[in-house]
Amino acid sequence: MKIDLATSLTIILGLLALIGSIYKVAQVEANINARISRIEASTLLLLDSSKNDLIDRMNIIDNKLQIQITEYKSDKEYIFLYRLNSIEKTVEHKFNRLASWITQLSGYLHKESGFQIRDDKF
Repeated sequence: MKIDLATSLTIILGLLALIGSIYKVAQVEANINARISRIEASTLLLLDSSKNDLIDRMNIIDNKLQIQITEYKSDKEYIFLYRLNSIEKTVEHKFNRLASWITQLSGYLHKESGFQIRDDKF
């Protein structure tokens, strides 16, 4: 078996082409893996910042909600303690004036014509 120069050159060049193509594929794969790693890192950073931003927004909303609840409770207290108490005092005042008028009328009618109201209070 005699190996001539053309055959050996073809085998050597074929091996070099094979090694070169393997090197190029490995280089492309490394480039793809590097890009994936960068995208993964940037995605994780974005998620972390989004999570922190979301937590901050939720805290702000919670604080605003607590303020609204406090204002609602104070308004409710104002309505029940002051406004309803004021209405109750007004009704009581009007009732006392009406009772006073009835007493005066019953006294006048009793004095003038002997009319007497049959209620124990008057």
